[in-house]
Amino acid sequence: MGGGLVWEPRGGTTLGSASFWIGGRVGAGAGGSTMEAKRKVSPAGPGPEDPSQWKRPRGGDWEDENPSQFEEALAYLDEVESEMTLEMESSSQLLDVMAIGSLFSSVLNPKWQRPAPPGIDPAADALCFQQVELDYYVGSPFPGMPGATQGPVPVLRMFGVTKAGNSVCCHIHGFAPYFYVPAPSGFQAQHLGEFQRELNGAVLRDMRSNKDGLSQAVLAVELCSKESMYGYHGQRLMPFLKVVMALPRLIAPAKRLLEQGLRCGTLGLHGFQAYEANIDFEIRFMVDRDIVGCNWIELPPGTYQLRTELASGEASKDNPAKASLCQLEVDVAWTDFVSHPPEGEWQGIAPLRVLSFDIECAGRKGFGGGVYEELGKWQGQSEGGYNWRQVV
Repeated sequence: MGGGLVWEPRGGTTLGSASFWIGGRVGAGAGGSTMEAKRKVSPAGPGPEDPSQWKRPRGGDWEDENPSQFEEALAYLDEVESEMTLEMESSSQLLDVMAIGSLFSSVLNPKWQRPAPPGIDPAADALCFQQVELDYYVGSPFPGMPGATQGPVPVLRMFGVTKAGNSVCCHIHGFAPYFYVPAPSGFQAQHLGEFQRELNGAVLRDMRSNKDGLSQAVLAVELCSKESMYGYHGQRLMPFLKVVMALPRLIAPAKRLLEQGLRCGTLGLHGFQAYEANIDFEIRFMVDRDIVGCNWIELPPGTYQLRTELASGEASKDNPAKASLCQLEVDVAWTDFVSHPPEGEWQGIAPLRVLSFDIECAGRKGFGGGVYEELGKWQGQSEGGYNWRQVV
């Protein structure tokens, strides 16, 4: 109701001759003129000057009889935010003089402290954790791991929590992005090397800059039999080329160059239709390793390496330092871990720490009015007249 706009029919007139208040002034309806509206002004004046005296429309189906508690909830959130800001400021002063290993000290805040990490022998102990986040970064080849041995390589990273509540960061090495193209007519295994060299040179020439010093854009080309999902073909397998790239960002230019046409020796110039080139790198990895959201991952004994906290200058290519603040940080090959389906004993949930809830509900009467109370019943926490989930 910006500007105090309220419709006020006068004396049973129709909508065409209705008048309305606009911030203390009166205007004409759709069927009346300004002069007609002026004649409708009461002797008492154009209208009440006090906004609290302006007439309001009658409540409809969307009006709640109970007063809204939204402002009080916002005020409570402001108080919580102020307390957290003061806590973070006091903690930041300690971080300047504390070692990384002391970040989990109870000096900061006892409720944030995790249990002490157990002593783990990678050669004899398995490591199980529930993964809750997966991403990747571009790093250097890890000694003893599969994949490219030079140049930048993609490294997947899983974050999770063990059954005991310890945080885990797992670096996964050796998995490379790939896509498929149909093999041209007459393509044989002896053409693989020539096709790879032609595509590799085309991708490198297409790069605007090569600041990473990449020399091998196409890692491998394999001949395989696949079945296209497009059209009817009697469930007949057809020859496809599996093109393995060095980095996920090289998939798009390789796809574009193949669609434009690539010359392959005696086979001449061919245009290729790319298959599965638009699948995210992380999703491709999860599908290939049967990983689902928040399932349990097991690293068997002898398959992983445990990173330790090293002083400045002690880290090396063969002995990398920890890159996160997780209590346990490990490296493993992408083929050496076990992804457990959420069945039986692997249906449990690790003691995760929830930071916040995003509550979205309608304010209409009878719908969502008791969301704070229900949340409090679920968690058993009550504070300031509202129920919230406490971070533990």
